[in-house]
Amino acid sequence: MKTLRLIPLILILASLSCNKVPGEITKGEWHYRLMVNGVRAGSAVITSGEKDGMLVNRTAMSIKLGTIKNSSIQTVTETKDFRPVRLEIVNTMEDTSSGSRHLITRIAEFSENTVTLDSDGTKAVYKVPGPFIIEGEFFTDSLVRGRFKEGMEVRARLYEPTVAADKTILVIVNVAGRKNITVAGKERSLIHVRTRFEKLKSVDEYLDDSGVTQKMVIKMLNNIFELERID
Repeated sequence: MKTLRLIPLILILASLSCNKVPGEITKGEWHYRLMVNGVRAGSAVITSGEKDGMLVNRTAMSIKLGTIKNSSIQTVTETKDFRPVRLEIVNTMEDTSSGSRHLITRIAEFSENTVTLDSDGTKAVYKVPGPFIIEGEFFTDSLVRGRFKEGMEVRARLYEPTVAADKTILVIVNVAGRKNITVAGKERSLIHVRTRFEKLKSVDEYLDDSGVTQKMVIKMLNNIFELERID
């Protein structure tokens, strides 16, 4: 199904969880429900932490549309100054009507601008123009340091192998200010952050005063996809 192609894009976006204290990035685990056109269709768990002196972020997400179930796990490893080290994406698609199951794995390892990409056991090496980041803590850190000031903008080139293996895409993050948003049935005043992806759709994200993502909205393919915090 075409809508299942949205899963890698959601995973790219799902880890902007920040702290209000400049220079600090929140570490922890957050749980979300995934809704499609207002109907619950899946869930997500996002974790942010450190391991062996590296920043490590993990996003696990599952979605079921009709008889198709898609489960994705993305693990991002980077240095504390946001240089890419390793990106692992595991995507499992199952059709409950036929019992078929398909597994897709991509592992990218980085040495400056050299990317070694393993796609389901097939390796290729690419020289990717830099500088670039992977989906880790760069934007989070920038927003924290800027105290989420309304009107601030952050740009970076992002490497994402589910979009392109040998090139990067431009990502622009803007702080749009405060907005009243309903989360888990309650109206709240949240910080509105908008992320735009080159040649892809934009994403609206809403953070609480401590900087943790409470809700994310993506409009694509005539559908509305929402991630809403439940813990």
